[in-house]
Amino acid sequence: MKKVLPTIVILILIGVLGTVFYRTYYVKYSYSAEKADVNAYYGVESEDDYPVILQDQLSDYHAKKIGEHYYLDLEAVKSLINDRFYYSEEDIELSYCLPETRVYAQEGSQTWKDTSGNETTEEYAICVQNGEILYVALDFVAKYSNFSYETFSAPNRMRIYTEWGERQEATVTRDTSLRVSGGVKSAVVAEVPSGTRVVILDKMDTWCKVETEDALIGYIENRKMTDSETVTTTPVTNYTEPAYKRTALDGKVNMAWHMIAGAAGNATLAERVDNTKSINVIAPTWFSVLNESGSVDSRATQEYVDGAHQRDMQVWAVLDNFNGPEGVQQRFLASAESRNAVISSVMDTVKEMGIDGVNVDIEGITEEYGEDYIEFIRELSIECRKEECILSVDNYVPYNFNDHYRLDEQGVFADYVVVMGYDEHYAGSQEAGSVASIDYVTYGIEEALNSVPADKLINGIPFYTRIWKTTAEGVSSEAYGMDQIQTFIANHNMEVEWNASCGQNYAEVSEDDATYQIWVEDAESVEKKLEVMDANGIIGVAEWCLGMESSNVWDVIAEYMNH
Repeated sequence: MKKVLPTIVILILIGVLGTVFYRTYYVKYSYSAEKADVNAYYGVESEDDYPVILQDQLSDYHAKKIGEHYYLDLEAVKSLINDRFYYSEEDIELSYCLPETRVYAQEGSQTWKDTSGNETTEEYAICVQNGEILYVALDFVAKYSNFSYETFSAPNRMRIYTEWGERQEATVTRDTSLRVSGGVKSAVVAEVPSGTRVVILDKMDTWCKVETEDALIGYIENRKMTDSETVTTTPVTNYTEPAYKRTALDGKVNMAWHMIAGAAGNATLAERVDNTKSINVIAPTWFSVLNESGSVDSRATQEYVDGAHQRDMQVWAVLDNFNGPEGVQQRFLASAESRNAVISSVMDTVKEMGIDGVNVDIEGITEEYGEDYIEFIRELSIECRKEECILSVDNYVPYNFNDHYRLDEQGVFADYVVVMGYDEHYAGSQEAGSVASIDYVTYGIEEALNSVPADKLINGIPFYTRIWKTTAEGVSSEAYGMDQIQTFIANHNMEVEWNASCGQNYAEVSEDDATYQIWVEDAESVEKKLEVMDANGIIGVAEWCLGMESSNVWDVIAEYMNH
């Protein structure tokens, strides 16, 4: 027994030390074989749900498998791939505008048509409504977009590339595990054999976040991979964007708006233009949308068109939405039928009278109708392009609250984009100020140039000024023409001084418990605006409106046109 006891003690000590070693070292540093719940890891929500790995990163987007084809919701398509797709809830129709035709398909249909009379049937439904979400077949999106997508299972996932360039890649040098996070105790996403190529997403001291060739994302130890190398990816170029043929004037544009409230206003053409200089486009306010059905009131006359042509002026007839009996109309934009009614009415007159262009002045559009509005511009451009009729579109000075007017899309589909560089302070303003200070004009031009080519951009200037009256009751104003303003200044013995910060003459007087302020629009202020336009290389000027100008303003405009 005495001989056996030391042996037992030794064995017990070995066991204790082994336990300590196991717990201290083996358990702590050995590799876990625990399998991750990959469906939860990727966020798979159902059998037909495919989380999207976008540009090698797991995103919040999800694709859907319907039948044997894959779909992405319309908002994701617009955000990630191509925002020209348009869906009308009123028509239950998806559409896409090309330079000379519009492609469209009813929800749930495998057939798509175009306005040129063609019809094609696919093996899949073009778009499918699922609850409140409209899904669009990615194979259909690929007809008009350059991107790639692959799908994988166990777990479901889809990888999408919309951009290409350089990335870091490496090769796995020994069989290993791809883990949820960097650490040997992290759960295993998948087993990765030696020779697998991976994309390096994030490199740390001892681990790297990687993506495998089959779009599995996780962590691998650095020592089990080769050093990374730079690889240039090959872009998808299956789709070639068509050319949007443009009709344009040679050189600069000088477009003068001619306000015509009724048919009798057409008789004032000679009176308004015969003492002007350098006008090559006149824009009479002829067409007004009257209601949501797309009825259009026309004040156009052949005599006016002929008279303008005799004076070497093109006629760009204005289409507005604020002169009808119901005020501002935008609901006509939501329906293909009502949009087409407006377009057909206008284009029939254009063709009948030989009108050279259409100037769209659709105002007061809320964000709710923003996509309907730009679709209207696209559709109108198709018909104008067929007739070689110039399409110009008027816009407020661009700010983030009117982004839905989509200057970028106008810059593609319209021949000219006009920024109405005035109404900085307007009739409803609660404080007195300039109608168009030089900083406001400069901002409008420079901001628009972020979306519109300079050879398409026209800046509108005001021929009017506001007289601001401030009393104990508040602030009010009235708009007057240039000569009327000079008369008011003279009659009230107002002192005028140049305000360099506004780029205008300024006058002020207090009388009869009221203060009158005028930021004067005149030949000097117009010249400063033209200098900004010239410095930015934009294509022309527009003036609102004929009959409000002083005669000497035409000299500075003519100099700009001849520069």
